[in-house]
Amino acid sequence: MLIGVTPQSRSTEGLFRTRIWGLLEPYVRALESQGASIVILPPQASDRLPALLHKLDGVLLPGGVDVDPAHFGEEPIPEMGEVSLERDAIELFVARYTAQHGIPTLGVCRGVQVMNVALGGSLYQDLPAQGFRSVQHYQKAEPPVLGHSVEQTGQSPLNKLFEPRFRVNSYHHQALKDLAPGLRPVATAPDGIVEAVALEGHPFYLGVQWHPELLPEQWGIFRALVEAAAGQPVG
Repeated sequence: MLIGVTPQSRSTEGLFRTRIWGLLEPYVRALESQGASIVILPPQASDRLPALLHKLDGVLLPGGVDVDPAHFGEEPIPEMGEVSLERDAIELFVARYTAQHGIPTLGVCRGVQVMNVALGGSLYQDLPAQGFRSVQHYQKAEPPVLGHSVEQTGQSPLNKLFEPRFRVNSYHHQALKDLAPGLRPVATAPDGIVEAVALEGHPFYLGVQWHPELLPEQWGIFRALVEAAAGQPVG
């Protein structure tokens, strides 16, 4: 199956100072372990993007920097982090397009936030600053340590992969606030923060707030994307 992944950028140093667009290895390993072939989507939105998306079997929106709050009508608060206007532009377009055209899509961390904003929802810009301090959403421990539990709250592909209550890692300070029309919560943290969503009426439009790519025992989430891309029933 051919899975398109949106890239992230970093600046290089030295004589040839420039930016590199690419993918983090854990996403590549997780997808390839499930038999997927990967296409890096172009970092700039263009008129050619819809034609490319229709050649794909599925899409992954990976983690990364914050989403600019201008996209959901808010001013930035002091605790907001780095943003990428280029990445916002392409990923918001991709998230809307795959939602509208039934293309199987998985969002991870920033990816689920992009899904929500693209379809009309909003975000908490910084959980501690906005009153959420009882759960460690940005854990200090590195993988494979798990940060907190989540509880499944609805039907989704996660039902076949996890117990009703299970533990996840957690490396985010933004989170879903107002859910977009059509998105429903399918897992929540102990403090009520939405940890996973699915889109009503879509064959596979799943977003999770944690990082399953860092946990090989949770790579079933990527298998579910590949199965949906192959037209197999999931969830």
